[in-house]
Amino acid sequence: MASLDRASREEEQKKRNAKKQQKAEKQQNREVKTQNNKRKKEVRSMQKVSAAHYETRSMFRTMILSAGVLLIAFVVFELLLIVWKMFLLPEGADYTREDTYWHLLNIADTCVGFVIGLTAMDALNYMNDNQKARREEQRAIIRHNRIVKPCIEMYLARKNSLITPDGQSVQIFQVVTNANVRDLKDMYEPSSINSDAGKTKIEAYHYYLKKLNTAFLNMAEDINFDYNPEICDAMMKFLNETTYGMAAADAVMNFGREGNRTQKMAIIRKIKEVPDGTEIADVEGDLSTVFIFMHMIHAHEDALKAYLKVIEEIDTETQKRRMKLR
Repeated sequence: MASLDRASREEEQKKRNAKKQQKAEKQQNREVKTQNNKRKKEVRSMQKVSAAHYETRSMFRTMILSAGVLLIAFVVFELLLIVWKMFLLPEGADYTREDTYWHLLNIADTCVGFVIGLTAMDALNYMNDNQKARREEQRAIIRHNRIVKPCIEMYLARKNSLITPDGQSVQIFQVVTNANVRDLKDMYEPSSINSDAGKTKIEAYHYYLKKLNTAFLNMAEDINFDYNPEICDAMMKFLNETTYGMAAADAVMNFGREGNRTQKMAIIRKIKEVPDGTEIADVEGDLSTVFIFMHMIHAHEDALKAYLKVIEEIDTETQKRRMKLR
């Protein structure tokens, strides 16, 4: 009987634990959903409006202003015509035989014609200029991307080699990863990429990070991004994260320099002992520098994902336009 009672109590305890777990999972899902909705609202509220949008609004304001001036002139001449007919003509006179009537009427009709013609001309000129500027910006982006793309590929290869421990397969061109600080335990080992002979993983990563950062900087300086602000946002995120994180990258690389063997061994031991779920606020000293370095790597991954997505859309649009011209 005692064993049956114990089994019964254990079964009831398991059911209670299962219910608690289900309740906790539901609560967690609700919190995640709430956070996602909040983040979407923040993204929409902070979404950048392209400079071309402001140019369009400026063009429409100019068209409305010029058309308004002509419409006011039309109304003025119509009022003059009415006043002339009502107060300046003798009674019983046939105003359609008067030259003044036809003169005022022609002026009013000309104003209406100007409104229609000017509006159409402004709209067509703006559309042509807008499409031309958009195509020129896309061509400039594609031209710069031919330089940036190899830098991205070489950067990704070194980044993925850096965060992949020895003995595991390296996903050379994977953009976004789930790497954590413990995956950096072999970063002072020689790079597995043939062209990096004589360099450690961290040294090769550091070298190609600066190459990609320079390529993005040149692209950001040469293009206004009036029609593709998303690319500008992605590049600026990469550049900003590099600005803030480069000091940490330099420090982590210097830990592996000759003469720093003791410090290098100490930081590797700390990296291997980092428990799951550790946040940057929970660590200090040299280990906090490694956490900042890993944060920069993940921020770069998000920026490159956004950049490559927009580049792919531009390539698709360009290919469709070329197919139409054939």
